[in-house]
Amino acid sequence: MFIFNSKIKEKCIINKKKTLDKRVDIVSLKLVKESSVLYETRKISNPYDAYKLAKNFLVDSDREKFVVVCLDTKNQPVSIEVVSIGTINSAMVHPREVFKVAILTNAFKIICFHNHQSGNTDFSREDEVITKRL
Repeated sequence: MFIFNSKIKEKCIINKKKTLDKRVDIVSLKLVKESSVLYETRKISNPYDAYKLAKNFLVDSDREKFVVVCLDTKNQPVSIEVVSIGTINSAMVHPREVFKVAILTNAFKIICFHNHQSGNTDFSREDEVITKRL
């Protein structure tokens, strides 16, 4: 059982008036189309199809990049984003940025790509960590 005391009520009102109000922004999100690429296959049916789409974003790059390709329910690419451009031997990636583009494009699936400037295709420790985080 709770007993409501008028003195407590007055105290709460006084405290409420002393606190500063917090302004909360009202926002909207918009996806900005920067450019487009022609993808003749239309649908990604195997790893090679995916490679053909993403290779132009990774080949001949002087730094490591992490790219996300978003797919619809028919495995058709709907968007591509370079999520991170790193240094010659690393690229910082956070799940927030990876999934942000997927959510904004209403993706059903995503495919992630990452290049290694050294040409060594072995997984690094950092590659394993981000794979587990994702």
